[in-house]
Amino acid sequence: MWLSRALINGLCAEGKIPPNATLMFEIELYAVTKGPRSIETFKQIDTDNDRQLSKAEIELYLQKDFEKDEKPRDKSYQKAVLEDIFKKNDHNGDGFISPKEYNVHQHDEL
Repeated sequence: MWLSRALINGLCAEGKIPPNATLMFEIELYAVTKGPRSIETFKQIDTDNDRQLSKAEIELYLQKDFEKDEKPRDKSYQKAVLEDIFKKNDHNGDGFISPKEYNVHQHDEL
């Protein structure tokens, strides 16, 4: 875990933590959810079940996701996000994102 030098110096100046001390944190996990790269999310976006994601399918998914967020976003922002998704994920340039390009992984650890 990384702590800023200012935070460490501030705590040490108050005499609470000596220099080079080992800090231990207790973290409580409240929930585990599947992230946006799950097979379930891919299937949810793939509305025509052709095992590839089109711009129209991702645009619809983003619209719904932005509506849930309730933050005002104009169409140019949504278009920029969509273009960025394809720029980073459509490796073969065919205008679709395949499961391999989407980097779908299933994990049984959780």
